[in-house]
Amino acid sequence: MNIRIDGTEAEIAYAIAKLRQSLAIGQISPYLPIYDRPRTWRVFVNTAPKPTPSRWTA
Repeated sequence: MNIRIDGTEAEIAYAIAKLRQSLAIGQISPYLPIYDRPRTWRVFVNTAPKPTPSRWTA
């Protein structure tokens, strides 16, 4: 899943921390400036569901 996050650096860091609690983060793009709004950045995050722990059976 590809997620786009827009906001200040603090808002983006907070959103990524919250996403990491429930999803596995695969890749985070570099911060891209949004020129229409000052001090606002755009980041793309590639995610996948966290793998469930499998039980090893003999």
